[in-house]
Amino acid sequence: MDEARVERFTRTERAVHWVQAASFLALLITGFALMSPQIEGLFGHRELLREIHLSGAFFLFFGPAIVALAGNRASVARDVKAVDTWDADDLRWLIPFPVLRLFGVSTPPQGRFNAGQKLNAIFVTWSTLTFTVTGLIMWQNRRFPLNLVDNANTIHTFLAYVALVAFLGHISLATWYPSTRHALRAMVSGWVRRDWALHHHAKWVQAAPAQFAAPRYDAIRTVIQILAGSFAALFAVRFLFFWLGANTTDAVTSWLYAVTAWPGVAGIIPATATRIADWPAVLYAILLIVAWRLADRTRRLVQSAEPQATFHPEAVSVAPSRKT
Repeated sequence: MDEARVERFTRTERAVHWVQAASFLALLITGFALMSPQIEGLFGHRELLREIHLSGAFFLFFGPAIVALAGNRASVARDVKAVDTWDADDLRWLIPFPVLRLFGVSTPPQGRFNAGQKLNAIFVTWSTLTFTVTGLIMWQNRRFPLNLVDNANTIHTFLAYVALVAFLGHISLATWYPSTRHALRAMVSGWVRRDWALHHHAKWVQAAPAQFAAPRYDAIRTVIQILAGSFAALFAVRFLFFWLGANTTDAVTSWLYAVTAWPGVAGIIPATATRIADWPAVLYAILLIVAWRLADRTRRLVQSAEPQATFHPEAVSVAPSRKT
């Protein structure tokens, strides 16, 4: 029989999700391997695990933001607004389902995201920030007081176990639980069945606004902005490393210094515990941000020059499928 589909996530939203997911998974595996000698023994290369872990931290912190800003950031901003907006139906959704059924109350209708998804998004945001800060303190432990390093290590380890539980729950709902595993299709292809969307996100389907198709050649502009944003982030990190006095004995730091060794900074290598105000790095970061902004203007110029074909998420596209 025919199957009605509803577009749920744009390419940008899906790219943000997968960059964050891949980075987090790499950090989770390498982090627990570094914590456990038994797991570390399966890999047999502690330094490589450490380099992957530190590099993954960069992609986890900067990657989703760079992709979101370079792509269709209006769709990501819509998601942020949806997560930040709560109503009575969200609070009622948090009541365990058996309790609702006991009093004859049906599951309240949900918007773009249900309350559980909103809590997960909030947890991911704050845990990413906490992981980054505590990980930086642990990595550069000689630059901070001993009690601060100990506390950072405790928080980092505890949060890793909490994140593992949240991750396993997220995976089980997306791949195993029959009622919700269809949602994974939205993160792969961008669409879901209309009947499923009406059952799980009725308020979103009924009130979703019209959207605009991406203009021609938008992929080129996106790639330029991702490159400019990535190098701006690298120079910002370089400035932080110089200020901390991170030396080249660490392979990741050495790699960063080599990649950002542009004219004016190639000869500056901080010694251990030496703090330097790396102003050339700030200048390069500013120039890259300006380049990013210039590329962003082409988005508006192209959009204003081309007629935009609108489509509505509630609009039905019919695709043949078989149901058994």
